[in-house]
Amino acid sequence: MSRSASSLEALDPSQAHTFLKPTKKIHEGQDVPQFLMSKAYKDITTFIMQLNGSMYPRIVQGDDSRQRKAEVWELDSPLVTYSDTVKSLRELLGRFGAIVEEAPPDTGPRRFGNVSFRKWYFIVETRIPELLKAYLPARVLAFGGKSSEGVRANDELEAYLLGSFGSPQRLDYGTGHELSFVAFLACVWKLGGFGHENDGVEERGIVLGLIEPYVYSNAILPIVLGVRSYPCLIIGVAAQVSAACPPPDHDLHS
Repeated sequence: MSRSASSLEALDPSQAHTFLKPTKKIHEGQDVPQFLMSKAYKDITTFIMQLNGSMYPRIVQGDDSRQRKAEVWELDSPLVTYSDTVKSLRELLGRFGAIVEEAPPDTGPRRFGNVSFRKWYFIVETRIPELLKAYLPARVLAFGGKSSEGVRANDELEAYLLGSFGSPQRLDYGTGHELSFVAFLACVWKLGGFGHENDGVEERGIVLGLIEPYVYSNAILPIVLGVRSYPCLIIGVAAQVSAACPPPDHDLHS
């Protein structure tokens, strides 16, 4: 998959950019149409479709030159490569999971989520500036300098990443938190943190190296809810369907 108009465009580092701290903009149903017409909506949907497109199976020539087969992208496949940024952010997710040891689940009765999540969230909130410095490329955090209001790139990144783990007030986790994680990754993409190779190489690394462990293996969810949540962010479904039901061999010369 080559870079095209359907890919999320990275910002030009030679041009000035104004960063803003994310704030809640959708309060009522009447606010939704404005969001659907916004640049933010266009960017996030473009990025999701870009990631999904990278996971489509592709037809390659089989061992027999007269046959072809479906090539799919699976976990731990040698066909999938991970960039330094993907590897680093995956380690960052592991650091967040390890902090659970500092805020073990409360054993008392509860009706909703475990109250220890609030302690975990507070620890993460205090450490996240230094953690991003340690696990993100320096060029990402230094992008564009500081706005007139004193807001930097890391202010936006921290808000989206923190927003991806659930609400410490309501002790819940849902689709909006998943979307916040995708927004964080999209920001890193726009700031030049990921490689922009052709053929969807980096996008597949993001899906399998970051989104998959975030959605399915995140150790935070049992603390938030007491049980694992069913993920709603599905990317690369076509690859899984193809793996289960591969197409029959086809004569290339027919």
